[in-house]
Amino acid sequence: MNALNSRNTAGLIEVGGVKDEKWSRHEAGQILRERGGRGWKIKDVQIEHDMGPDTGSARLMAEDKAGEPLQDTFTVTREKGTWHLVVFTQQPAESGKESAATDKPSP
Repeated sequence: MNALNSRNTAGLIEVGGVKDEKWSRHEAGQILRERGGRGWKIKDVQIEHDMGPDTGSARLMAEDKAGEPLQDTFTVTREKGTWHLVVFTQQPAESGKESAATDKPSP
């Protein structure tokens, strides 16, 4: 929330556990334009290890300074003992790997 409230690109990248690269700075900018600087206060967080010992779901409930609610569910992952929120969705595939398709198969 601190990264969102202060519109801190580097902080959001750090929390997201991604490399500071052109694509991540671009996506962080989009996230901060949509949700940044609103004085979010966390009301409740529920974490479930529903995908294994190093992956789970975090359900976040927050409110901005105007009283507008935010409720969202994020995937959380643990890498080398550190937990990260998966907030970046536009991460390019690693070199030599293809991204998983999210389109429905054609008939």
